Amino acid sequence: MPAVQRKGDPNSSGGIATGGVATVRVNGRPVLVPGISVTPHPCFPAPGCGIHGSATTSGGSGSVRAGGKPVLRTSSDSDTCGHPRSGGSSNVRTP
Repeated sequence: MPAVQRKGDPNSSGGIATGGVATVRVNGRPVLVPGISVTPHPCFPAPGCGIHGSATTSGGSGSVRAGGKPVLRTSSDSDTCGHPRSGGSSNVRTP
């Protein structure tokens, strides 16, 4: 099972998730759900790379929710720019 994603976890290109569900925490950090802003990351700001400057989290587990939204998982879910989520909790996993 993939690791649960949390506020501050990066995508595969280094874009950091900036928020999360404050009332649901994993390892002391808010859990990620779809629609959270991601910091600008490569290839932004090169021409044609604007999607990497305004990406948000997307995807999520079909069976585990936080704040009514699906919880994001490492490698299984990608941001709106197409980069998969990386990192994540070392000891909390979800289908």
